[in-house]
Amino acid sequence: MGNKRFMAELSSSCAQNQQLGHLKKENQMKKLASWVCCIGVLLTAMAAHAATPGKAIDKKIEDCSKKAVSTLDSESCLQQGYTDWDKELNVQYQALLKGQSAAAKKAIIQSQRDWLVYQKSYFAALDKFYQQQQGTVWGIVDLQAKLDFIRNKAIELNTMAASLDVSGGNG
Repeated sequence: MGNKRFMAELSSSCAQNQQLGHLKKENQMKKLASWVCCIGVLLTAMAAHAATPGKAIDKKIEDCSKKAVSTLDSESCLQQGYTDWDKELNVQYQALLKGQSAAAKKAIIQSQRDWLVYQKSYFAALDKFYQQQQGTVWGIVDLQAKLDFIRNKAIELNTMAASLDVSGGNG
């Protein structure tokens, strides 16, 4: 949602620049520079979005799920996806810590420890909630919720690291 709002503001800013009307030659150069800046920001945002980690993991889960013929098969796909995303989360966490000041590193580590406590509590709540439901599909829904939780955190850490990398790399 943050990217959508950013893109809307960028579009609005670019539109305002376009509506300024007839400008003197020197102002036209400023307008051109503004457009180049807008395009640069747009390309950087697109590159950051394209660099979102785990696309291969999501594809693997999708392919596995298409082949699943039973609830157990579906659960197996999601469990493997969870494991893969958990590994990716750790990769993103280590990448984020790399090159940070001691104070920033300490704060990130504490934040991640707090998040792990929350994760444990949240997963316990998910289990209790879905175990009270009738039907085997709820095991799949439970696993998907856990997978999404881990996936979102991995992407969040990647986004945090990438926010400091103006070169458009992966952090």
